[in-house]
Amino acid sequence: MNMLRDTDESVVSIAAALGYSSQTAFAAAFRKLTGETPSDWRRRIR
Repeated sequence: MNMLRDTDESVVSIAAALGYSSQTAFAAAFRKLTGETPSDWRRRIR
């Protein structure tokens, strides 16, 4: 969440940096925790 909020890195880059095999895997895990996609969360927070 900090990386999404504090950087302009792409969601794909953030997913890779966190060790996810794909953006889809990251988005699924993120949605499970927050109820929204990483992109939607980033738009709402900023």
